[in-house]
Amino acid sequence: MAQAFTMERIFTKDLLIEQKEEMISLSKRVCKVKEEYLLSRFQIYEQVICLRRSQKLFGFQLIQTFEQNDEKFIYFGPLFSRMSCFRDLFLTYLQVIMEENQGRKIHLLAEIENPEVLFLFKALFEDYAYPKFHNAQVPDEIKDIVRIYHKRLSHIHNLDVDRMTTYSKESLYQYRPTHSTLEKWLHSRKIDFSHGMNIVLYSYVPAEPNPRDEFKLQLEHGIKRMANWKEGKKEMLNFFEGGIVNGV
Repeated sequence: MAQAFTMERIFTKDLLIEQKEEMISLSKRVCKVKEEYLLSRFQIYEQVICLRRSQKLFGFQLIQTFEQNDEKFIYFGPLFSRMSCFRDLFLTYLQVIMEENQGRKIHLLAEIENPEVLFLFKALFEDYAYPKFHNAQVPDEIKDIVRIYHKRLSHIHNLDVDRMTTYSKESLYQYRPTHSTLEKWLHSRKIDFSHGMNIVLYSYVPAEPNPRDEFKLQLEHGIKRMANWKEGKKEMLNFFEGGIVNGV
C-alpha cells in the first residue's frame, strides 16, 4: 500500500541548503528552470509548501500571504511538481488554510502561464474562479481585490484588470500542444502565453458557514470530475467551447 502524501510549510528564510538543492533539482527536471531564477524567488516569497511521500519531494510551490481588513490574502507563486501532484499539494494546503481561518474570508490568486494548469484549476473551481467561462466581464468588486494584490506585491507586473492579465519579466512558459478548444478560448480573449502574458486566476473562500459549505461542495464536485477525467475532460471542453467570445 502506497504511503500517503504529506504537506509541510517552511518559511523561505529558514530553508536549509540541502532543502534548496532538492527543490532546485526537482525544478530543473520538471521545468528546466535555471538555478538563479529559483534562488531569486526564495528572496521574494515568504513561504514554500512542499508535498512529500516517504520523505521524497514530489512538488513545491512558493507562497505569499498578507492580511487586510481582517481578511486573508494568499498569492500562489511558481509551482513545480511531478505529474499531477500539484493538485494534491494545492488541495491539502487549501484545507489547512480554511481550518486556520474559520469565519474569515480567504482570497486566492495566481498568475497562470500554462494552459493545462488553467484547464485543471477551472475543472476544480468552475465559475467559482475568475475569469469565468462565458462572461468576459469582471465585476468591480473583484477588480478591486485584484488591485489590492497588485498594490501589495511588487512582482505582479502590467496588470490589466479588465482582461485579468499580467506579464512576466521571466516567463517559465514552454509551448506544448493543448486542446484546440482551449486555444480558441484563450485567443478569443487575446491571451498569448508565448509573449509572457499570464491569466490572473482569482477565487475566494467565503467567511459565512453556508456559502463556505457551498464552496466545499464545488471543490468536492471538481475532485470527483478529475477522478473520472475521461468524462470530466469532455465536460470541461464543452464549458470552454461555450465561452468562446468575439470582439473582446
